[in-house]
Amino acid sequence: MIAEALVESVSPNPAAAANFPHVAVAIPCGTMVHADFAISLGSMMHMLGEMPMSLVVGKSSIVADARNMGLEYAQKFNAEYILFIDSDMTFPRDALLKLLVRNVDIVGATYSRRTAPFNFLGDILPEQPADAPKGLLEMARIPTGFLLVKTRVFEQLKRPYFRFRVDEEAGVNIGEDYDFSDRVRSLGYRIWCDPYLSKEIGHIGEQAFKL
Repeated sequence: MIAEALVESVSPNPAAAANFPHVAVAIPCGTMVHADFAISLGSMMHMLGEMPMSLVVGKSSIVADARNMGLEYAQKFNAEYILFIDSDMTFPRDALLKLLVRNVDIVGATYSRRTAPFNFLGDILPEQPADAPKGLLEMARIPTGFLLVKTRVFEQLKRPYFRFRVDEEAGVNIGEDYDFSDRVRSLGYRIWCDPYLSKEIGHIGEQAFKL
């Protein structure tokens, strides 16, 4: 099992930093990332310019541990937000800005499964609230492949913040993303999804081609 973090913190001049929140970008992965992901990340980071950023690559064979590693460093750097991005995602260069301007506790994008029938991940609340921010959908559960969370949310959660859960009654495993969704909603937090950004998110898969 691999378990280590690569950390880079960028601190622009104080005047510029005062105008932007500090965002930690946490990338759970193994020892490699996809080339298309690297291009998306580089383009986004270049666009952000003067924003104070921390970049944490959590290398672990257990994705929940990798997410917890990223969060640990986000807290050490006193980041106001943490943006989880999986290393098999592609996204537009302004994706983080589109989520930041919402100024909500938890907001992200959904995306297609990498295998047939290629339906989207997460669960939309059947009845949308009347007070939903314009252009956002409230979710019961959301995947964490591209998810922005205010770090103060984790102050109310017990460690480990991300963990797997077994539903013995249904006989299934609950992933760390859906377990997180269930726990924060039980605390009264609301989870939002940007459906427009979701259409711009790619989920990189693999396919074998035959004659």
